[in-house]
Amino acid sequence: MKLNIRKLKSEDWDTLRGWWKDWGFELIPSKDFLPENGTGGLIVENEDGVGICSIFIYTSNSKLCHMSWPLSNKNFKNKKIKNKAFELIFLGVKNVCKQHDKKYVIFYGEDRNFKFQERLQEQGFYKTNDNALSSLLLKI
Repeated sequence: MKLNIRKLKSEDWDTLRGWWKDWGFELIPSKDFLPENGTGGLIVENEDGVGICSIFIYTSNSKLCHMSWPLSNKNFKNKKIKNKAFELIFLGVKNVCKQHDKKYVIFYGEDRNFKFQERLQEQGFYKTNDNALSSLLLKI
């Protein structure tokens, strides 16, 4: 199956809100809390245009990018394809950060993001602490 990665568009907002609700998030961030008013990130879709996963990317005035708010389509059940989609999104994050002349990517997450953190470690990220809020860092 062919996967496509692209920058988020304002038209994706309803999809993302739906994913947050499907995963039981009671508080959904407002667009102005997110980079580029909710479009500062990436989404991976299958060849039929069905969204599989997304991520937001914050840039800074340092050499650091921060990826945040990982989401996936809870109703997309093919785990093999979903894993490939996450691999593609991590590659996309690295490329976006390189385009912004960044050297590092960091993710902060809670225990509820364990599967996501596991995926990051498979991609070369290393865990920087084991507190209630873990962080994982990658030098690109």
